[in-house]
Amino acid sequence: MLPHRKLLLLLAIVLVGGSLGWTARYGFDLRSESHRIEVEHELTEFFDLPCDVGRIRGHTFESRAFEDLVIWLPNRRDQVFSCKTAIWHDKKKNSHPRSELDLIDGVLILGTDRWQWEDYRQVFQSGLGHDFEELDLHRVGMSNFEIAFTRGDVAVRCRNTSGTIDMSDPTDGIARLRAYELNGYRISQGVQIDAHFLPKNGVEISEFILTLPEVPLTAIGVDRALGSDITTGRFSGQVQYRKTEQEPEIWLRGNLTDADVSELTGAVPLGPFVGRFSVTVDWARITDSIVTHFRGSGTISGFTLQPFAPLLGQENLSGTAAFNIDPVDLALGHVNRLRLDGSVSGLTLQALLQPWGAGSATGVLAIRVNNLDVVDDNIRSADVEVSVVPPSGEAGTIDRELLLSVAERALGYTWPQAVPKRILPEHVEYTEFGMRLLVRDNQLRILGTHGEAGDTILTIKILGTPMGLIKERPGTIDLGPYLDDLLQRVRSYDADRVRQWWESTADQRYDR
Repeated sequence: MLPHRKLLLLLAIVLVGGSLGWTARYGFDLRSESHRIEVEHELTEFFDLPCDVGRIRGHTFESRAFEDLVIWLPNRRDQVFSCKTAIWHDKKKNSHPRSELDLIDGVLILGTDRWQWEDYRQVFQSGLGHDFEELDLHRVGMSNFEIAFTRGDVAVRCRNTSGTIDMSDPTDGIARLRAYELNGYRISQGVQIDAHFLPKNGVEISEFILTLPEVPLTAIGVDRALGSDITTGRFSGQVQYRKTEQEPEIWLRGNLTDADVSELTGAVPLGPFVGRFSVTVDWARITDSIVTHFRGSGTISGFTLQPFAPLLGQENLSGTAAFNIDPVDLALGHVNRLRLDGSVSGLTLQALLQPWGAGSATGVLAIRVNNLDVVDDNIRSADVEVSVVPPSGEAGTIDRELLLSVAERALGYTWPQAVPKRILPEHVEYTEFGMRLLVRDNQLRILGTHGEAGDTILTIKILGTPMGLIKERPGTIDLGPYLDDLLQRVRSYDADRVRQWWESTADQRYDR
């Protein structure tokens, strides 16, 4: 995906048409060498860039043909534009001049690693700073063009591009182009390029839309931008640029299917993440290199939790997750709506209990999320089942001090004062361990899952006899403070660390 300043240059081709028409009207002998040199000189002055014209010839009574046109960077360091044939048509409609231009077999270069940032400024300002209404140019046709940009980690090359640029309305120019090859991949349906701009007083893009049929991610060129080999995933959708009074905006819509998370997150903070996902993007807004809004739905599987250990304050976080998410509606630092169901497996009991005290525990958790519904940063409802499975062929154990710490601090259990704690063995064996978590409006109830009344959370074994040690308790726990703390961490991470990371790597991406 090209930054908006580079996308603007797609319409620089319009300027070639305007200048050609302007100079052609002053030619007396179209085939003379002196006239060709004169046209080259006037084009060079018009663009403030070196220009070549190979040949000028008559085409019809109302048209002129210009062959082998080339526009260069200063000192002829690199080509900006070349066209085998450009045909200028002098027409009239209702007694008013109505000029048109057809460009055939050409190349428009938007930038390469050889370009300096001053080149972008000069091409932009010298080319787009003209009033096309004075040139009476109403339409530009393009046929069999190549549009290319290569700089650092970004490479986009559209070939076999054709279409029209309508400039008849000075308040709303419309460009409609279609390319049938993208970065070496033939696309039978074509890539649609649409733009709205203001032809008067120079070209000012108000909207730019790139519409893609389903293509491999490799065709988009994200592998170079992300610094990793992309071998999976397909994308179809739309990329839209909008000019606003504040920062320009990029909006995304579309479908990304069967993508490898690790291939896409190798260079991001805490990455790479492991998993596979498919997502439908209803819309996502990007401004100042930050995703500020996202709405959509999707599925993710085999997603490892370990990279999030620093964010959650757990050193030995393990396990994988699989979720169905529908819908998700996020703003920067806020959850407008999130509803999901799924499961987490492979999370060890030791990792879960670590924040509650010292000691060891054995066993693996199985978590089933039947429903989680978050609205406006609050849990409107949740239904989560948690069970602990002892190690295969062994008894599950929890150190006594760790067990009592968790029971008292996390589950509100109070050990009877009349009973000495040393009655429990140093390593307590459990036979069943599970709970059901129900949440309504941030209020959590912890229910048991077994026992005669179905209200037991933990059953241990003492002297070979099972005993229900911890049972569900009446009342609820307010999750509001915990959610506020978690969201504060996320907001700080998104707003600060991501921005700092992006800005710190920007120079590495482009100063090459």
